[in-house]
Amino acid sequence: MSDIVVDSSVVAKWLLPESDSAQAQRLITESAAAGDRLNVLDLAFPEVANAIWKRCRQKLLLPDEARQFVDALLRSPVHVEPAARLLPAAFEIASKYDRAVYDALCVALARDLGAKGVTADEPLFNAVKADFPEIVLLRDWP
Repeated sequence: MSDIVVDSSVVAKWLLPESDSAQAQRLITESAAAGDRLNVLDLAFPEVANAIWKRCRQKLLLPDEARQFVDALLRSPVHVEPAARLLPAAFEIASKYDRAVYDALCVALARDLGAKGVTADEPLFNAVKADFPEIVLLRDWP
């Protein structure tokens, strides 16, 4: 069993139809089959719930559909890690690479766990890839 860190952008694609959603679903399926543990930050839940709310607000989802997505989010097959303990490392990453602290948290978690990190955030990936080879783009996931 190995750990895989996924950021909020990947979790959103598990639930909401977006580009790379099929790849996100494949990541869940293959990870479960291999016995891998998917790790997310506790911050992922409000971030993804906000993305669901935005779709509802834009009339792209009906309220009942949005509630079903939130329920599915809460049932996601993930191990939740607290973000607070990673703030010092995330702050350093954010400062060095000019990224938001909440984006840098995923990088910090992957480094902390010695795990692969999967993101759909291409600007984040491009900023850190040279120093954090454990971070991969969802579309490039094996």
